[in-house]
Amino acid sequence: MAKETPGTPEQQQTPDNPVRQIVDFLGSMQLGIILLLILAVVSIYATLTPYETVIDNVYHTWWFLGIMGFASLNLLLCTVERIGPLKRQALNPNRVMKADTIRKMQVSRAFNMKHDENAEYDPLDIAASAFNANGLKVSVEEGPEGTTIFGERGKYGYFGSIVTHLSLLLILLGAMYGGLTGFEARNGGWAGGNFFVQEGNFRVDIHDVTMVQEDDPTVRPRVYTDMTVSRGGSPIYEGTVAINEPARFEGTTIYHSTFMYLPIISVRNLETGEEQSDLYFEGDRVAIDDQGNYIQIMQFFPNFSMRPDGTPVNVNYDPQRPVTAGILVENGQRSGSVFMQINEPEIIETAAGEIEVMMTDFDVAAVFSIAKNLGRPWLFIGSVLMVVGLYMSFFLFPRRFYAVYDEKKSQLLIGGRGYRNRLGIEQVMERIETEIQDREEE
Repeated sequence: MAKETPGTPEQQQTPDNPVRQIVDFLGSMQLGIILLLILAVVSIYATLTPYETVIDNVYHTWWFLGIMGFASLNLLLCTVERIGPLKRQALNPNRVMKADTIRKMQVSRAFNMKHDENAEYDPLDIAASAFNANGLKVSVEEGPEGTTIFGERGKYGYFGSIVTHLSLLLILLGAMYGGLTGFEARNGGWAGGNFFVQEGNFRVDIHDVTMVQEDDPTVRPRVYTDMTVSRGGSPIYEGTVAINEPARFEGTTIYHSTFMYLPIISVRNLETGEEQSDLYFEGDRVAIDDQGNYIQIMQFFPNFSMRPDGTPVNVNYDPQRPVTAGILVENGQRSGSVFMQINEPEIIETAAGEIEVMMTDFDVAAVFSIAKNLGRPWLFIGSVLMVVGLYMSFFLFPRRFYAVYDEKKSQLLIGGRGYRNRLGIEQVMERIETEIQDREEE
């Protein structure tokens, strides 16, 4: 773009300031659309990708945060550029109109009326009354060519796009802030255990895990976990975590994600008497000798049963018949299935002698999702502002009406203009026309 320099014999083209050109590009609608399309494509990809993978490989990457940064800058520049013109358009309208201008308006009507000084009402009074009856804020303006009746409504609808832009800006900035300062982690444990969250530099000690069965045993039971969160030996949170009852501190939230049963399995060499016992998760291996033979824990069934075809099934969550199912692996090959019931030993023949494997009890472990997102309040404020902005854009339709009396033609002229809603202006004009016709008939 170039600007003309007036007052010279020849028109000279002077280029814009380079800084201004850069600002215009960064605030252009074209760049904004491109950035939003890129964000949309990346978001679709992220939706189809496992959550744990996308957190580190997308949402916390420099390039994704960079795209959001440029999109935020584009929205900011675009918003700042539009505030001035919209402010003038909304708050400083032209309140005086000529008769010829009104005739050329978006919607206009002409009413033949003689201006009789002895009449109870003059035409402009009738117009003002009709404007008031349709909810317009009326003012009487004096101009060089006479009096204009000005009525308007919904002027704040002009700012709907600005509020919507600001809401998107807050959402983008909140997402960036959360991406830079936040983290997502998953961990858990059982009563007496603990775990350390490296990202937040705090330790979680689990004091007790309590399971409360529902009246219907087929419904997942509620699990309550008493815990203490500490940093450097000093507690920063103490309380109970359950479904819909998370722990919140320092912008961090610990949610109860799920629970799992942990079988307690003992392994004893019947010849030597050596014995060891431990808690096991699904997927863990229970070593039965020093030759590499083991039992792979597959699943814990609180209330074990068998289908007619021999497939194991869990009846419900009520632990009436707990069974741990596993696969016996010997010499690197699967040699059979194992179903361990409480205090019912399984004897396995090995090169080292007979090995007794037995589930002696089970425990309950709670699994947590730990998240920190300091941008969440800004996301909430941005979402609320977006609702307000969309309401202002689509329900607060700015409308302005003008009325003047043409002495030469003995006509009351009424014209209206709208912002994005011609149909609404026509409907208001029809009601104004009806009001004026009813007043004339009186």
